[in-house]
Amino acid sequence: MAHMWRNLCLILLSLADAYAKDCLPAIIGETVEIPCSLHTTESLKTEDISLEWETSKGDIVHAFVKGEDHLSNQDPQFRGRTQLFRSELSRGNFSLSLSNVSAADVVWYDCRFSRSEEESSTFLCHQCLQIAESYSVPVVYGQSAPMLKNKEAYFTCVSTGGFPAPKVQWSVNKQPVQDSRRVDTRLSRDSRGLYSVTSVLTVNVTGDMFVSCTIENERLTEKRTSAENEYQIETVKKLKVTNRGARVTGMSVPVVLLIGAIVTSEFMRSETFKNNHNPAG
Repeated sequence: MAHMWRNLCLILLSLADAYAKDCLPAIIGETVEIPCSLHTTESLKTEDISLEWETSKGDIVHAFVKGEDHLSNQDPQFRGRTQLFRSELSRGNFSLSLSNVSAADVVWYDCRFSRSEEESSTFLCHQCLQIAESYSVPVVYGQSAPMLKNKEAYFTCVSTGGFPAPKVQWSVNKQPVQDSRRVDTRLSRDSRGLYSVTSVLTVNVTGDMFVSCTIENERLTEKRTSAENEYQIETVKKLKVTNRGARVTGMSVPVVLLIGAIVTSEFMRSETFKNNHNPAG
């Protein structure tokens, strides 16, 4: 029985994945065209055409009756946001333009068509929407501490404002990082439901390296890659020299002040001596 339920769950997951791939991606805040066409060789008269777009819940999205828009029964959610391609209707293009897309628009859309002489309408199209949003170009930050050979170094990749959850791919010296244990990726969501991603890469340092990060939005078939930053190692010898130089520089200031005070004192003593032994003119 447990085996049967497991197989059923796998089937349902496969169906859900197929459903997602068939849906039309729509970017939040932008306009999407929901396609629908009647395959016809004749030119249709728009005054004979009646169309009705509605959601799978029965809400009227857009109605067109015998050459005119009929929007009195349009659902308030879609008011002022829908439009047909009027010049294309005679060719059977019944696609719907939906502007200012939001998460509330993620439903199924059905289109029915009829002619004046027909008593019933014909079901033409059944289309679903999926929300998507592009991520910002990722930015990679290196650690603040010096990068030492044979030690671990940490790099952080940040990208914001996308949907759905992305895939993150790190590259070091133009080679993809394959060890997932080296990557710690975390997501957060804002008030609009959009994702921000922060990914931390841990690397065993063997030499100077070039590091970049790619954010992939599979729904939009979009990849965005950060600038390829170069990071150079600091040797222990160099660090010691640098620190010693800092100490010498720090000590030189009081030494200079002390020498200046001695010179000034000697100069004043010399002038006093001259004044005391010089006859008045």
